[in-house]
Amino acid sequence: MIKSMLFPIVLIIVVIVGGVSADFLRGNSLSDSAENSSSSTSKKKPSKDKKDAGHDTKKDKKKKKSKKKNKKDKYDEAKDEYGTSLDKITYMKFKRQFVVPVMNGGKIESLVLLNLNLELGAEAPGNAYTLEPKLRDSIMRELLTLSHGGAFSHDLTSAETYDKLQTSLLAASERVITEGVKSVLILDLSRQDQ
Repeated sequence: MIKSMLFPIVLIIVVIVGGVSADFLRGNSLSDSAENSSSSTSKKKPSKDKKDAGHDTKKDKKKKKSKKKNKKDKYDEAKDEYGTSLDKITYMKFKRQFVVPVMNGGKIESLVLLNLNLELGAEAPGNAYTLEPKLRDSIMRELLTLSHGGAFSHDLTSAETYDKLQTSLLAASERVITEGVKSVLILDLSRQDQ
């Protein structure tokens, strides 16, 4: 009976010792490889002048600073298609979507739903958000004019209809905010037939 129990116990001890020694050897090889890689990356090219060995010269420091400055300036000067600095553009989101009835024979044929944002540049007035009721009124008037002119009776997905909408709504927005409106962004456009 002792012989039958001895074999499994020895087997368990051998497995445990093997696992511990494998873990120990793996840990040593990882630390050795880490030391080798850090020592190889920390090696520097020998300097021409013994006096400057291991130190950057003033010329090298100036080059590094000018590269950083040029990189920063490139991003600072990023501008949109209208020439406005990208960091000065804000977007005015209307609280509610616009609902425009499309009439046919004195009856509502369908409803057009628009979700709009205004792209405002740096020259836009600070009180642009307080002008939202006037902007909504001006844009809604323009949308009703377009609806009665048949703009929504045709294909809403055509580029011509989209461009006509954007141009007309930009003009309506500029009647209220005379400076700073860069574009009218049409985020959603759909028609619900009645």
